[in-house]
Amino acid sequence: MRPNVFLALVFLSLPLAATCRPPLASKTLVIGVQEEKPGVAVLPPSLFSEIIVTDFRDDAPSPDFALGRELQGYLAAELGRSFKGAVSRMDLSRDGKIAADDPAFWRQAAAGRERAVFLTGSAGLVGRTLKALKKRSLPVDGPFNLDRRGLIEQRRWTLSIDLAVVSAATGEILYQRTFSEDRDYSDLDKPAEFAFAELADRIRALLFPVLFGAPTIEERAHLRR
Repeated sequence: MRPNVFLALVFLSLPLAATCRPPLASKTLVIGVQEEKPGVAVLPPSLFSEIIVTDFRDDAPSPDFALGRELQGYLAAELGRSFKGAVSRMDLSRDGKIAADDPAFWRQAAAGRERAVFLTGSAGLVGRTLKALKKRSLPVDGPFNLDRRGLIEQRRWTLSIDLAVVSAATGEILYQRTFSEDRDYSDLDKPAEFAFAELADRIRALLFPVLFGAPTIEERAHLRR
């Protein structure tokens, strides 16, 4: 073969070799992205414009502490900070009976406020004295030697709330749940007002995310080249 013909064949084969060469692998970057999604709420703002907090029936009445009224005032104040609509109070005469399962009662009490809901129920605040082991006082020969164990008295306060959210338009229950929180105090003279404030805050922290919907965080993977 002539030299010039050979060179021509070489030059012709170069583009063909380039096209047959496998492409370079492209780099793909995986990026994790967190997205906040609104939670499911018992009280969507688009459906309800008012929350009516009733006086709660006191299951363990005390002459020194009006639990039903105190709980009503506490919830109304806290709801006013979180709910964008109106928050009002209403005292209902229920003759000591729970009216949450009587739709006609709630429709009559609403007096035409169909975009409202009632926050109602019953509550009890009970204190009792318990004996407990003093910390760091267990005997060396085991915890069952009653003669040598250090015992102290503590005051346990328990706040229980049977709560219901009732539609003013239909009188039907939209949400119902029982909450119960307790705490022990070394001070046996700890007043009911102090225990109520602490325990009510705990219950509020559980209740409000359900009423207004706590946002959830979802992680998604995005591919970028």
